Amino acid sequence: MSDTALRLALREMHGILRRPVVWQVMAVVAAVLALSGPFGTLASLGLGARLAYWSVVVGVTATSGWLVSLWIDGALRRRGLSSLGRWAVASLPVAAVVLIEVAALNALAFGISPFAAEELASLALSTVPVAVLVTAALTFIPRAPPTTAAADPLPRAPRLLSRLPLDKRGALISLSVQDHYVEVVTSRGRALLLLRLSDAIAEAEGCPGLQVHRSHWVARDQVSAARREGGRAVLTLADGREIPVSRTYLRAVKEAGLL
Repeated sequence: MSDTALRLALREMHGILRRPVVWQVMAVVAAVLALSGPFGTLASLGLGARLAYWSVVVGVTATSGWLVSLWIDGALRRRGLSSLGRWAVASLPVAAVVLIEVAALNALAFGISPFAAEELASLALSTVPVAVLVTAALTFIPRAPPTTAAADPLPRAPRLLSRLPLDKRGALISLSVQDHYVEVVTSRGRALLLLRLSDAIAEAEGCPGLQVHRSHWVARDQVSAARREGGRAVLTLADGREIPVSRTYLRAVKEAGLL
């Protein structure tokens, strides 16, 4: 599993956890479980203790299961695996992580040995189906990209796009030097512009990216993978092309979280 996939999953998870509605839903779920007291907690714990127990269970298992699912799904998505295949592969690790976490929490809360076969079998009957269903939801339901707050101004399209033919104006992917020209690659094609790379980068303002080589600039959200090759590195872009990273820009690429 690539480090890039994990970093992207952490970034997406951070955005998810910044939404108040996520915490509100988890709080409601924990409160319902505390009041109903399933799995024997009604008889063994008081209301306050049940609320604390279920709050921890919901918070820990939801965040960790979500992160593992996003990580695996993102890595397999870039390899072209189908939704069904990604779900089949991700379900088992997510279920295992949740099962281990609940067993450990039960050992702390009730003194139940997490290694008891009967206890693990009982927990698996309740945790595994939930983990499988949640993983299915995260895999098959399209996730909307993060939205900006209503008060934030709409982002401007990079000025560089106005130089391109209308049918080539898409999301910026990369800029590369070609003799006296700059090759501009977008999600809708490519075009050559007669200008310096530094001027093209200046006009790409508004699209987060960085120069990775004296002849190349890339959009950060278009980098799908990265690998080291000795003292250099190579970035794989969303369109499948590979862009070299020179030693001069290696530190900047690392600081950007791309390597």
